[in-house]
Amino acid sequence: MADWGKSWLRFSGIERLASPGKYLHRLIWLGCISVCIPVMLAGMAYYQFSLNRMNSYLQAENGSSLNNLKDRAERVLQEIEQESLQLAKDPVIQAGLTGPEDPYGLQSFEMLKRIELAKNSNSFIDDIFLYEGEESRVLSNEYGASDISDYAYRDNIRQLLESGHPAQWVQFANRKGHLTFVRRLPLIGTKGPEGVLGFEIETAALSQFLETDTAVLTDGDDLMIVKLYDPFAIEQRPDADAEIEAAELKGLNRIRTAQKSSGYFAAEGEGGKPAQYWYVKNVFGRTYVSVIPEQYIARQLNWIRKMTASILAAVAGIGLFLAYLTSKRAYTPIDQLIRYSRSISRSGLDHKRNELDIIKESLDYLSAETGKLEAYMQNIEPTLREKFLGQLLGGDYARKETLIHDCGVYGIEAEYTNVALIVEAENMFTEKRFLPEEKGIVAFALANVMQEVLSNLSLDGYAIPYQGRGAALLQFKPDVAQETSLSRTLEYASAIAQAFRDVLDFEVTVGIGRFYSHIADVPVSFKEAETALHYRIFRDSEQVLYIEDVEHVKKMTQFGYPRELEASIVEALDQEDIPAAVRYFRSFADVLQQSHSVVYTYQSYHILLSAMIVSMERQGASSADMMEHNLFGQLRTKTTAKEIRAWFEETLFPLYAWLTRKDRETSGESAIHTVCSYIRDNCGSDLSLVRCAEIIGVSPSYLSRLFKKKLGKNFLEYVAECKIAEAKRLLKETDRSVSEVAAAVGYSERNFIRIFQRYAASTPGSYRSQHR
Repeated sequence: MADWGKSWLRFSGIERLASPGKYLHRLIWLGCISVCIPVMLAGMAYYQFSLNRMNSYLQAENGSSLNNLKDRAERVLQEIEQESLQLAKDPVIQAGLTGPEDPYGLQSFEMLKRIELAKNSNSFIDDIFLYEGEESRVLSNEYGASDISDYAYRDNIRQLLESGHPAQWVQFANRKGHLTFVRRLPLIGTKGPEGVLGFEIETAALSQFLETDTAVLTDGDDLMIVKLYDPFAIEQRPDADAEIEAAELKGLNRIRTAQKSSGYFAAEGEGGKPAQYWYVKNVFGRTYVSVIPEQYIARQLNWIRKMTASILAAVAGIGLFLAYLTSKRAYTPIDQLIRYSRSISRSGLDHKRNELDIIKESLDYLSAETGKLEAYMQNIEPTLREKFLGQLLGGDYARKETLIHDCGVYGIEAEYTNVALIVEAENMFTEKRFLPEEKGIVAFALANVMQEVLSNLSLDGYAIPYQGRGAALLQFKPDVAQETSLSRTLEYASAIAQAFRDVLDFEVTVGIGRFYSHIADVPVSFKEAETALHYRIFRDSEQVLYIEDVEHVKKMTQFGYPRELEASIVEALDQEDIPAAVRYFRSFADVLQQSHSVVYTYQSYHILLSAMIVSMERQGASSADMMEHNLFGQLRTKTTAKEIRAWFEETLFPLYAWLTRKDRETSGESAIHTVCSYIRDNCGSDLSLVRCAEIIGVSPSYLSRLFKKKLGKNFLEYVAECKIAEAKRLLKETDRSVSEVAAAVGYSERNFIRIFQRYAASTPGSYRSQHR
C-alpha cells in the first residue's frame, strides 16, 4: 500500500515538489491556489451583488404591479359599491321597504325589475338579492320572490342581520367561489333594520379580470386580494388552486396585524418555502398582496455559480497539468526564465495561453457581463422619481404621512417653498406637422430642455413630461424672500421660452402657479398654473403667464352676447360671402376680448358654433357629415385667441360653404379630381392626406372616405399606384438607374423595389428589359 502511494506521488510530481531545488513547481501550485481563491470570492461577491440587484428590481416592479392591481380591483369593487348604493336609494326599493303591504305583488314585480336592471348593468354581478324584513320576503334574480323560509341561503341573511355592519364584503361558506357585498337597509333613520341588499360576484371572474393566479379572501370587515406572483413564468397553477394556496400562507396574518399601510418582508410561503411579501393597504379596509417564492430568484442566478465552478475547475486542471509536465523536465527555474526571454526576443510573445491568461480572460468576461447586467437593469428600471412627481402634481396622495415618506425616499425637500410650472408648445400639430399621438415625444423634448435650463441657472427643482406637456417643480429654501423666488422663477420661465425659440424653433407658453410653503400644496399650484394657461385666449402674445398677474384683472362681465354679429356671420355664410363672414367674426371676437372672462369667452364661441350647425341643418347639410368632423371636439383643442380665429376663418367657414352647397355630389367629384391631379403632378414629393385635405378645404377623414367612395380604393393605394406609374414611365423612357428612379418618385431604393414588385409583379430591372 505504501509503495502504491509513493508511485502515485512520483507520477503526479508532488514528490518532486519537496525537492529543495524545484521552486518552480511550488510557484505553480501557489499560483493556482492564489488565483482560485480570488475567483471564488469574486464569484460569490458577484452572486450576492446580482441577488441584491434582483431584489431591488423586484421591489420596484412589485410596487408598480401592486398599484396596477389595486387600481383595477378598486375600479370594479367601488363600482359595485356605488351601484349597491344607487339601488338602495331607488324610490321603488325604498317604497317597498317602508310602504304599505303589497297583496297583488305589483310592487315586488317593480322591485325585481330594478334588481334585474342593476344586475345587467355590470358583467361582474352574478346575482342580487333583497330581503324585506317586515314581510320576511327575499327578492333575487335567481329565485325571484320567495319567503325567507324557502330561500336557499336564508342562514346567510340571518348572519348578516346579526353582524351589525351597515355595509361589508363577505364570503359565505355555502357560496364557494362567490364574493358578496351586502348593505343593510334602510340607509338612514333611527328605525331598526328592515332589509338586506346583497350583490354577489364570482371570484373567478374577478380574478381573471385582475391577473392570473389572483385570489380574493375576506376576514371580517377586511378584503384581501393576493397575487401569487411568478415574475419569470416558471410555473403556472390552475385558477381554482390560487384561493386555496393563498389562504394557507402564514405571512398574511402578519400583514393583517401590520400598522403600516405598505411594506415588504420575508416569511414562509407556499409549501413552507421562503418567500417575499409586498403589500399595500387602502382606507377602505382592502389589502393588496404580492408573494414571490425566493426559489424563483435563485434559479435565475444559478448560471453565476455554475460559471464560477467551471472556471475554478478549469484553473485547477490546468495547474495540475502544468505541474505534471514541468515535473518531468530537468530545467531549473532560472534556465526556464532564460529560455523564455530568448523566445520573446526572437519571435515576440508565446502564442500558447497558460492558466493565468485563462483566468484573466474569465475575469474580463465577468466584468463585461457585470456591465451588461447593470446597463440592462438601468434600462428596465422605472423612473420612480418621475412617477412620484407625476402623482404629486396630480394630487394622488391622500395621506400627508405617505407623501412625506416618499419625499424622503426620492430626495425631495418637504419643507421648502414650492411652485409649479407648465410649459405647453404652441401650434405644434399645425405648424410643425406633429401628429396628435406624438404628444409624448413633444412632452419628452420639453422636459429635457427644461431640465437643462434648470441646471444652467443652478435652481433646485425637477422637470418631467406630464400629460403631453412639460411640468416643473421649483423649490426654494425657507429663508429666501418671496420676491427673490418670484424673480428667479420668472427668469427661469423666460429662459425656457428663449431656449425653445433659439434651439428648437418652438413657440411655448409658460404657466406659473402660486408659491406654497409645504409640499402637500404642490397640486394646488399646478392647478393654478393650468388656470394661468387658460388666459392665453386674451394674452396669446405673452409667453409667461403668472397666476397673480392674470387673475388680479378678473372682474364681473357686463357684456351681453353679441347676437347681432352672430346673425350677420350666419347670413354672410348662407350667401357664401366668406370675406364678409370673416369681418363680422373678427368684430365678434373683439367684443369677447373685452370681457376678460375665460368662461364667458369659451361659452360664446360654443354658442356661435351651435348657431352655425343649426343653420347648416336648415340649409340641408347632412348631420352625419357634421358629426364626422367632430366640430366641438376640434374647438376644445384650441387654447389661444389666434388658434380659435384661425380655426373659424380657415377651417369652419370653408367647411360651412362646402357642406351647404347644393351641388355637393358634383363638388365631391371635382374635389377628387383636384386631389388626383395634384398627386399625379407631385409624385416625387412627400404626399400626405392632411396636405391634400387642406388643398380642397375638407377634413382628412372626410377626404379618405370620399376617396374610398369615388375611386374604390384608399388614399395610400392611389398614391402608390401613381408613383409606380411614373416609375414605369421613367424606366421605359430614360436611362436613370433604379436608385435615381426611386428618388424621383419619393422612395428609398429598398422600399421602391418592394412596392414595385407588389404592383408590377416584377423587379424594376426586369420591367425595363421587357419594355425596351
